[in-house]
Amino acid sequence: MSDVKSKVLTSQDWQLYKLARLNSLEDAPDSFGSTYEQEVALSDTEWQTRLDLKWRGLDALPLIAELEGQAVGLAWGVIHEPDTKMAHIYQMWVSPALRGKGIAKSLLYEISTWAVNKGCECIKLAVTTSNEAAVGFYTSSGYLPTGPLEALRVGSALMVQPMVKRLGNTQ
Repeated sequence: MSDVKSKVLTSQDWQLYKLARLNSLEDAPDSFGSTYEQEVALSDTEWQTRLDLKWRGLDALPLIAELEGQAVGLAWGVIHEPDTKMAHIYQMWVSPALRGKGIAKSLLYEISTWAVNKGCECIKLAVTTSNEAAVGFYTSSGYLPTGPLEALRVGSALMVQPMVKRLGNTQ
């Protein structure tokens, strides 16, 4: 979709991020380790702090996809110390009305490019096993199951499958 633009979120974008994140948690409660109830209770300062990567000491690429000023997609790329050769994808979400239009693919591409430029060799994510569309999307994007299934969150019967994709960066 050529009208959809992605951008890196900054601390000034906290309200846009908050809206997108809460929309994602309401829309797809079985896709995330956190819940709408947990995150709607966060203060504005906590939302702002999430995007203050320097203060948090976090090497991350928080992305938002926008269409006509509305948040329609979200994804975070994160590299955790000390394993700087592995990037992780969190909070991947696309508005239901726009799924299948290439937004998720574009967000994955941006995170993959960022990860390669950071010297990463792999990208890892976890997908809820009951979400067949998401499992199929990640599989067709080159992600392979790795390791045992894990609980989505404490007390949940839902399981997630960790998946990994090797990048072309193997220095």
